Amino acid sequence: MFKYPLAVTIDTNIFDAAKFDLCNTSTLKILANYVENGKIEVALSDIVVRESKRHIADQVEKICGIMRKARTDALKGASEHLISTIGLGDILRIIRNKDELIAKVEEMFDDFLRTINAEILGADLIDISLILDDYLGTKPPFESSEKKKSEFPDAFIAQQIRKRFSEKKQVAIVSNDKGFIKACGESKNHLFFSSLGELYDAISKEDAAYDETIAVIKELQLRISVAVKEYIKDNENIDVQGLSYDKDGIESGYDYNEFYLHSISDVTFSVHSVDEISDNISIVTLSCKADISADCYYEDYANAPWDPEEKNYVFVDTIKIREEHKARFACRVEINREAKEVKLCKFTVILGGDSRCSRYEVEEQTVEDDYEEIHDMDRKALGFQALGSYETYLEDNLLDSHFYADIITRFEKINSLYPMYDDCRISFEDLLTKLNTANPKETIKLIYERLSEVSDIPHIANIENITDSEIEEIQAWVRDQYKRASEIADIDTLPDVMSFGETIVIKGIDGSEASLSIGDNQISPDEGCEEVIDICFSNGAENTTSGYIKLTVGYLNFDEDGGAADGLSDDVEYEYDDILKELDSFIEAQNCEAKKDTLIAESISEALGADMDNNG
Repeated sequence: MFKYPLAVTIDTNIFDAAKFDLCNTSTLKILANYVENGKIEVALSDIVVRESKRHIADQVEKICGIMRKARTDALKGASEHLISTIGLGDILRIIRNKDELIAKVEEMFDDFLRTINAEILGADLIDISLILDDYLGTKPPFESSEKKKSEFPDAFIAQQIRKRFSEKKQVAIVSNDKGFIKACGESKNHLFFSSLGELYDAISKEDAAYDETIAVIKELQLRISVAVKEYIKDNENIDVQGLSYDKDGIESGYDYNEFYLHSISDVTFSVHSVDEISDNISIVTLSCKADISADCYYEDYANAPWDPEEKNYVFVDTIKIREEHKARFACRVEINREAKEVKLCKFTVILGGDSRCSRYEVEEQTVEDDYEEIHDMDRKALGFQALGSYETYLEDNLLDSHFYADIITRFEKINSLYPMYDDCRISFEDLLTKLNTANPKETIKLIYERLSEVSDIPHIANIENITDSEIEEIQAWVRDQYKRASEIADIDTLPDVMSFGETIVIKGIDGSEASLSIGDNQISPDEGCEEVIDICFSNGAENTTSGYIKLTVGYLNFDEDGGAADGLSDDVEYEYDDILKELDSFIEAQNCEAKKDTLIAESISEALGADMDNNG
């Protein structure tokens, strides 16, 4: 358990990782919220502050260098007046104001430090003689002879932390530098976190709404995946890094002028951290994966003919490259736990050498491709889906369908049965304990009449003269019932989401197994056609009931005068009534079994409870 307000100190590398981003949805803004709410107090080494400002200045220098190149390239093909007219005049002026820009962002950082009311740890907390002892004795962080001198700042910061908080005060130290962490020393009150997200998640876990947040995310899993996919498609928020460098600094790849999203699929995610919890809102960072392909373009100067007289290229071909990536990226979302809604914060997907699977040249778009693109635009204008987007259309439709709601409701009914067996398990365990006492016959007399009416407890010929073999039979029966109740109580609950291409196994209370399958969503629709995806339910008794999801692909034809001649609307039809009947029948059978087992458990508890009252 944390002691609030929790003292937190942050290493420079954490500010670097956050890119000094202070927007309303940023990691550092969340830190400010925790300070405002009284949960966190920040203490920073003056060295961290100075290093951070230097790194900010380095970033501004780098940005100015990029803009300087952009300015040079822009002026090759356009006048300053034209560049200013289209609203890009800042590109021309930014280089002249470099020092002013550095001062501006440093002031921004100072404002942030004031916002979080940061305590600055000064040089008065540093004992040079102790640090020299560590240096000469090659103690952390001076373990590596190659980098010993560069580790002095870490040694200073570590000592400031140790002196400020000693070993008695609880402090969270946020750093991803292993050497620095070792230098801070070991203390049960020194809590180490490799990122601010890890710290936020640890704080959030102490909130009662943490488990609720995870449950809502699980419930909205498919919807969130679709939302992330659609956000990337709508915003094209990808950045493709076509150039890469080996350890010798040798460049390879392509310097792309522009790039566009081609396709995105198989979006999955896991919860990286629950960053903040308030009222009905939870801020969560997701670790996402997706298959992304991008169409990228570069100017092929290497193969362009040069005119020595004009001192210019005769022409330069633009080459199209398609890059295929297994992308990994972070995405922060706002979860409304009460309304069960999700809102995505802005994010960018970086595609580079670490995610690239392949890249290859693509021929220029054919006339046929152009026709398809124009045709899809026409379809969208008429209110239809583009022919290549029906898979997504079906996914969205499934989430909002009565079929989805009906099935998930029945899964919830089945899931409600499994926890009942925790009580059954306890009752049989109590009975087994009593039967293993010195006088099991009295226990059997106590429960036998009740249980013989509601269960298949082994028969006893004469209740007044119970034999040893009859005792053993009843003990074995109770052990079997306890084992069975334990196994049922431990059954994994059915999911609260389902998707195409999935088979869900349903374990029954009575030992049976049913399954529900939905076919793959892999279609190539044509206008006016019907695509059928099978739904199958098996009750475990070699009986299979079928249904379907039928997609009708709409179209609209026009006559010579431009009026509507004939057409058909987009439509999705669900046929699953027979499946519901069989599923309901399966659930009813499990309910009957659960009621019987619950009655047995209640009979045992009542008998043992009455015995305790009589003896009490």
